[in-house]
Amino acid sequence: MRTFLFQLAAFIFQFSAFLFPFPGISQTDTLLRHIALDEVVISAQAQGFDVEAFVHRVRNDSSFHKAFLNTRYHPHTLRSEARVRRKDERESAALFRRARLARDGRNAQQHIDSLSETGRLRDRKGSFRYLTIEMYDDVFFPRGSFAADNTVAGRKLVVERGSRFEKYKGELKKFMFDPGTEIASVPFIGKKLALFSPEMAPLYDFRIWSDSRGNRPCWVFSAVAKPEHRDGKTVIKTMDTWFDQDTFDVLARSYRIAHASVFLDFDITISVRNIRIGDDLVPVRVHYDGDWDIPFEQRELVRFWIEYSDWIVGP
Repeated sequence: MRTFLFQLAAFIFQFSAFLFPFPGISQTDTLLRHIALDEVVISAQAQGFDVEAFVHRVRNDSSFHKAFLNTRYHPHTLRSEARVRRKDERESAALFRRARLARDGRNAQQHIDSLSETGRLRDRKGSFRYLTIEMYDDVFFPRGSFAADNTVAGRKLVVERGSRFEKYKGELKKFMFDPGTEIASVPFIGKKLALFSPEMAPLYDFRIWSDSRGNRPCWVFSAVAKPEHRDGKTVIKTMDTWFDQDTFDVLARSYRIAHASVFLDFDITISVRNIRIGDDLVPVRVHYDGDWDIPFEQRELVRFWIEYSDWIVGP
């Protein structure tokens, strides 16, 4: 059970690093007929805004993926706080970190400048007691020196040549690039993760609307599970993605995923904000609020946030 949970957690944490592109063009054409447009978008159409072209850009976007990869490429500092709480909301453990990513030629390394732990965060062997904290540590705090590479193609090669666990995470990432493909290796919920598949798309209301992030005008693509399908049939409950109207960078994403069964209950909300510095998009904040209720395991109620700053973006 714990192996499966670790694998599922790997998927959920990587969820925030990628965009949900659309499936094949024929399915995109079908989906276009079911996307609601707000008044600003309708008016923009009259001035030349091409909804189909926008959908095509969404389908082929790599900016959000690149922003995540930049956390292991460009020097920066980060602050982070993770808190574990009980059912009564009282805090039981916490982890605080300040770190910086340094470059030495083609290599990069993250240095922990300060660290503080409170409560029963680890077991007697020094390992984390909580699956959520274990994955948080694995994804956001790489150890040792590694090759600095922020190319999407390069990252794929790392996954293909990496450990079995890295290969598993790579398989799960296929969902982000091809949501029409069933992820059979995620038991119980694999089929439900294919948000834009012919089976799942009818269960959602899709919308394109206008908003702003960081004083930048944005087009927002939203997916919301229909009320009659919010329990049981869907795992992705809501997803909103903000695209800069000029550059089509993904400036923000927020989503909620939840599932309830005799095997596993979870309810997780994640939000990410990005900004453009020079020629690159980089994250400035990640926020996670999750509830895992697992048979024969302790329930995990964990919140964490990460703030990135002092970016040095160069060639």
